[in-house]
Amino acid sequence: LPFAEAAGPHFLCGDFNMFQRTDCTPEQWDAICNDADARGWERPPDITEAMGELHRRGYQDCFYMSDDHKNSTANGLRVEGMSNDVQTPGATLWPDNPLLRIDYAFLSSEWGQASARVKHYQRLLVDASDHFPIVVDLQLSAAAVPQTDTAAERTAPQQTAVVSGDDGNSM
Repeated sequence: LPFAEAAGPHFLCGDFNMFQRTDCTPEQWDAICNDADARGWERPPDITEAMGELHRRGYQDCFYMSDDHKNSTANGLRVEGMSNDVQTPGATLWPDNPLLRIDYAFLSSEWGQASARVKHYQRLLVDASDHFPIVVDLQLSAAAVPQTDTAAERTAPQQTAVVSGDDGNSM
């Protein structure tokens, strides 16, 4: 993280193998705990250490920043197979029996509400791998992009759609 943070405002996405209870409905959390019990595993913590570290560093979860979540509707962006997650982000792991959300998209703390708008954050309910991909539709303000020496480098994209696969790479 120090390397990414030194670069200035950034977008961090992928398979983090971490989670937090607040991403779940009470029923989902019970299913996660019951699954751990059935496997003879320890019940999970309410928040993993890695997730806590991202919170401490000021990273913002794109789902909770999204217009979909704030407005309780996923209107606008339509991609074949897109979910309609508005209350909670939905599980990304094990499409045949979705249980955990471990795939995330974050904006660094430098992207404030005035400089970055997350228009949409949704899962694609497709059998692409052992994870559901996520789609994030961002609107970035050019004013928030660090200034450089050339006009071409100063121009920020106004909209970017990113799909994250299970290996943490953008596609």
